[in-house]
Amino acid sequence: MRVLPLAVVSLLLSAAAPSDVAFVPWKIHHAGEALPSSPLVLYWVPASGDDFRHSDLLTSHALASYAAQCVALEVVTSDDAAMLARLAIDGPLPAAVLVDAWGVVVGRVVGRVAGSRGVLRASDVEKMMHDAMRAREESLNADLDDAPKKISAGDRDHAVAIYRRVWMQRCVFPRHGREAERAMKKLGVDVVADK
Repeated sequence: MRVLPLAVVSLLLSAAAPSDVAFVPWKIHHAGEALPSSPLVLYWVPASGDDFRHSDLLTSHALASYAAQCVALEVVTSDDAAMLARLAIDGPLPAAVLVDAWGVVVGRVVGRVAGSRGVLRASDVEKMMHDAMRAREESLNADLDDAPKKISAGDRDHAVAIYRRVWMQRCVFPRHGREAERAMKKLGVDVVADK
């Protein structure tokens, strides 16, 4: 009996929603909960529950696509003082913070955007994400250019360390990860042991 009402609700929602809407898979971070293990984490702190429910950050195609690239999307409530302190958010809300979270409690902040007049626009968060991802990609390109130079200079261990660092980001940047994996295989490094 419950299947029919859920199917009807689902049908009504899909009929009412424009076909170009993408629902972003935000996860609510509860106070004291373990932090995500993703290489990058985008934290969004809405000013209130109402701000959350009416935000265009819920239906951004660009933000939804980052979730497929191993970027964790976490919503932090405005009353979670411990997380706000960890993220160094002490100004007005809403706000968003992008964190490089490799193996740390809360890693290095690589991007930050605050709302304007109480509104945080998806376009501002998308631009921050785009800029941060581009900078990271350029850094990986530089690493992939630098590693062969290390090999030519006789510093194989340093080159392998560079390739490993690039390979570890394969979920976010698959092409770079594949290139690093191929290079390590040529050097006789067993990348499977690192998986």
